[in-house]
Amino acid sequence: MSYKPKTLFRLIEDINSSLYLPHIQRPFVWEEEQMVKLFDSLMRNYPIQTLLFWRTKDEIKAREFMEVVDWDADLSDHYASNVSKEGYEKVFVLDGQQRLQTLFAIFSGAIKPEGKDRAEAYFDITSGDVVSDSGLQYSLSFSTSPLSSPWYRVADLLGKDAQKNAEELSDRANDSLDVLDASMAAEDKPSDEQQKARQKLVRRNLAQLVSLLREEKHFWVQELDGVANKYPYRTVLDIFVRVNSGGTKLDASDLMFAAMKEGWDEIEEAIEETTELLNSTNLEFDKSFPLKCLLVVHGRGAEASPEKFSGEDGAKLLQEMKAGWERAEQAFQELRDFLKSDLKVYADKVIRSYNSFIPLFDYLYSNPKPNERSKALMRAYHYKAQMFGWYSQSTDSVINGLHSIVGTPCPGGFPMEEVKKFFRSRGSETELRSAHLHTSRLRYILLNLVYVDQMGGSPFDVKFKGNEPHIDHIYPRHALLTKLGLPSNEVNTIGNFRFVGATDNIRKRAELPADYFVRLKAAGTPIEKHLLVDSYSAVPSAMAFDPVTYRAFRDSRAEKIWEICNKTVNPENLLTPEEVAA
Repeated sequence: MSYKPKTLFRLIEDINSSLYLPHIQRPFVWEEEQMVKLFDSLMRNYPIQTLLFWRTKDEIKAREFMEVVDWDADLSDHYASNVSKEGYEKVFVLDGQQRLQTLFAIFSGAIKPEGKDRAEAYFDITSGDVVSDSGLQYSLSFSTSPLSSPWYRVADLLGKDAQKNAEELSDRANDSLDVLDASMAAEDKPSDEQQKARQKLVRRNLAQLVSLLREEKHFWVQELDGVANKYPYRTVLDIFVRVNSGGTKLDASDLMFAAMKEGWDEIEEAIEETTELLNSTNLEFDKSFPLKCLLVVHGRGAEASPEKFSGEDGAKLLQEMKAGWERAEQAFQELRDFLKSDLKVYADKVIRSYNSFIPLFDYLYSNPKPNERSKALMRAYHYKAQMFGWYSQSTDSVINGLHSIVGTPCPGGFPMEEVKKFFRSRGSETELRSAHLHTSRLRYILLNLVYVDQMGGSPFDVKFKGNEPHIDHIYPRHALLTKLGLPSNEVNTIGNFRFVGATDNIRKRAELPADYFVRLKAAGTPIEKHLLVDSYSAVPSAMAFDPVTYRAFRDSRAEKIWEICNKTVNPENLLTPEEVAA
């Protein structure tokens, strides 16, 4: 392995002519703020770590650097097919993509901010004497139009000023700034001392800028020479995974994709499509979820790591995953349909753990097309898992423990009793009790369950933010506390809670329930879905504002809520002996 300095000029010259990005590299993710910070570090002579390259003639898909950084670019547009071929010598960047792409954009290219045209880098050659509130000492700005002195277009160092040295650039810049100083009003003109200080600062800044580009002391490269020596792809991949594992540009799933590429090129696309499928509601699965699902059903455990895809065992796993993908894809589709059509969960507020869905996939993989009884038990499992915190700790060990229960053919349907036994052995609750209805952290989950049961859909299935459901007191909280003098534990209770859209909640204010629900009923609003108790929804004017009526309403509605929740969360307790035997 060689270790040598390189000029930035040479690095930029090599980019897209001999220096490329391998397909295992993730997209460019640095924001403009990070790009400016890198420039500031270099102007301060801060070290920016070594760059790691790999020289090879292997057939590896090569991607070009972006001449104009576009954060929404399609990576497939930048692949260089001729360079990728076997026998073509090329150098790949294993570590340093973000830094090199940033420097390429600053010194030679541009960026494309959202909604704007090409923006080039300009350096304020008079900056550097003070540190800004953001911690930056040197000012760099990307502009879609030319900036005048004291701003210097950095790309000119490789363009019209390529043959000029730092002294020539400084003299020209200072002459221009001296002219500006002379044109100022007398009271604004800098003193001779200030002018000399500025001239010195300009000379220092341009000397450093030229040095960054042309001198071999700022950038150091380690190169794995796979042409002269033996550096097989597997070894290089292991190095890549290790050097990137502490960075910000790759997450666990990205590193696993890097390890998988050789065995199954299409896996990343398949996983991304699966993730989009699962997120076709308002949920937010990430790519590690389907990967963990696949690891579990193929008996490798829920612990996700790139090492599982390396070596002979990794190659075997990938072949198993590829061969079983059709079956897995069907299970993912069934899981998505179960989430959307049966659970109707559309928001993170009603999900305490996404990992709880992995055993459902595990079950569907071995038990496709579950009947209605199994679906009812799967729904119950979901609610129990969320309410009782089954996945609040040791998540992977829980998933692995359940694999032997749900990850095999279950002719008797979803094995709820075995699942409950497993969690009881871990000291967890397994059955909903009426007392749980008064647990504040469960309010959103419980109310969502009730609304799904009553309305056939989730109140969170909205696009307009003003329609997002808020928890609302049916009998106004403030009035109950102040006018009726009730304690808060009688006011903030499930029997008095409902969901209402944010906009409607603001509009409602503190209107008394008799007036409010009479008005809604007259307007054709299905108030029975909110009130639940037939006697009150039929005659909402009966909802008088007094302690006796309030308590009667609250308690009868809480009883109805318990009835709905109990049948959904504890269906196994309501089955007939014949159904249990079946």
